[in-house]
Amino acid sequence: MKESLERQDSAALFALLGAREKALTQLREHRARFDANFQKAANNITEVGEPEAIESIRRDRATYYQMFDSFMATVNAEGSPRESLARNEELSERSEYFAHLEPQFNKLRAECEHLLQLNQRAMLAKSEAAAGVAQLWFYRTLLIAAALVLAGLALAFFLANRIVEPLRQLTASTVKIAGGDLEARVSVNSRDEVGVLAAEYNRMAERIRQLRSSDMGQLLIAQQTTEAAIDSLYDPVIITDSEGCVTKLNPAAEEIFGSEKESTGKHVGELARDERIVAAVAEALESQRPVAGEGMSSVLPLAVDGSERAFRLRTTPMRDNGKHLLGAVTILEDITHLREIDRLKSEFIATASHELRTPLTSVQMGVHLLLEGALGELTDQQNEVLQACRQDCERLDKLMRDLLDLSRIEAGEIRPQLATVSARDLLTTAVKELRPQVEGKGLALTGNAPIELPCVSVDRLQIERVISNLVINALRHTEHGEIKINAEQRDSNVAVSVCDTGSGISGEYLPHIFDKFVQVPGAPTGGAGLGLTISKSIVEAHGGQISVQSEVGRGTTFTFTLPLPSASKIRVGASHG
Repeated sequence: MKESLERQDSAALFALLGAREKALTQLREHRARFDANFQKAANNITEVGEPEAIESIRRDRATYYQMFDSFMATVNAEGSPRESLARNEELSERSEYFAHLEPQFNKLRAECEHLLQLNQRAMLAKSEAAAGVAQLWFYRTLLIAAALVLAGLALAFFLANRIVEPLRQLTASTVKIAGGDLEARVSVNSRDEVGVLAAEYNRMAERIRQLRSSDMGQLLIAQQTTEAAIDSLYDPVIITDSEGCVTKLNPAAEEIFGSEKESTGKHVGELARDERIVAAVAEALESQRPVAGEGMSSVLPLAVDGSERAFRLRTTPMRDNGKHLLGAVTILEDITHLREIDRLKSEFIATASHELRTPLTSVQMGVHLLLEGALGELTDQQNEVLQACRQDCERLDKLMRDLLDLSRIEAGEIRPQLATVSARDLLTTAVKELRPQVEGKGLALTGNAPIELPCVSVDRLQIERVISNLVINALRHTEHGEIKINAEQRDSNVAVSVCDTGSGISGEYLPHIFDKFVQVPGAPTGGAGLGLTISKSIVEAHGGQISVQSEVGRGTTFTFTLPLPSASKIRVGASHG
């Protein structure tokens, strides 16, 4: 009710500013909301004092509506433009608002606040009463539990005295076997459960002696343990030999690639549904180093039981004690739930950002009107406060735009519109546009792009945004020196580096520098921690990678790669396959 009432008061201000149609639209909408909420409150009177409060609101609401309608009838009569009103008429309308309408609005809002306080106090009282009852039953439950514990301890002490002696013999025999005396025996002649336990214990000791005497037994135990461990894993596991042929699939992998019996001996390329699995196994066997994909481009969508699940690929080479290559272990980490959580989070952020933009726009418009003097001259102090408000609104607006862009990129709604462009021209244009901003802070900006630099397949606007984000990030952390943008060809990619001579980043924060909302302690304020995250998402959507190198006190270098046209086509074709 308070919010709807305040929106009606805002409609009066819109009317004073000449926006009559907008004022009438907002008035009708929020008067209906106020009446609906008031009716709910009037039909749900449960506390002392509420009838009087409801009646006061009902009475003052009628007065306020009558005054408001009269006020609207005098403002911009017959829809005439604001500019056509005489100065004395405008002053009369304002006087009418501040002398009659605004005091009645404040009175009605105070009565709504009073009704709110009545309900809140009632809720607090009921909460305290419930807490008292809960505390009483807590103590009763605690007393009953204590009694049960004491009874249990008494019973346990009684039973322990009955069985302690046979268990002492079992303990002594166990100590001997653990010390290597496999000839130890347990001599318990009772026929109860302890006697059965003693007999089984002796059988276990005999089995241990047999296995200990045989190397084959040791190997069998090791093999069974290893297979049991692999089979118990929830994530799919593929084990291949040094030639890339499958030697084992755990049950989770059988659900995707078929039974282990039919797959054993086949090359992994015959089973894999994604070329990235084959490439990862081949790379791990060739380089004999672990291969772990990161980022959105490394997520494998595979069908399991008729539904699509998301997996992260990790491949590790296997070696014996002599460091000879035995094969590779490939684990497909199921990250479906993580992707769903991330999707829900992105949807929430996008929705919240979208809904916040409407009231923020209204605030920005109001601040702008005040700064333009639409409601009268401002003092220097008032102007300073409003300027600060406008700057904060602009920062908040940029944050919401970044959140919306990031959620759209992660959801795949903003896909790169690839086109073949000159890498040198791309870099030169970016340097030209960013130079005034950098030099305005007293720093130098240089670009180095060789003439023979090849073309790249990119979305020009998105890559220019990445370069701008990296340069602005460097600008925020650099007080003296220069910022360099370099480009060079590396195999089938063009690597672009942004180097600064700033404060640098501590090594403990480097692994998380591309995470959302990450702020390095002690760094200058001004960003929300989304620029690097958006840049990483854009680069990975192009099929490239981004990395960072930094040393405290000596500066930071961000490097990202862009695919050449041929490499981009290969990547797109592989993803469709």
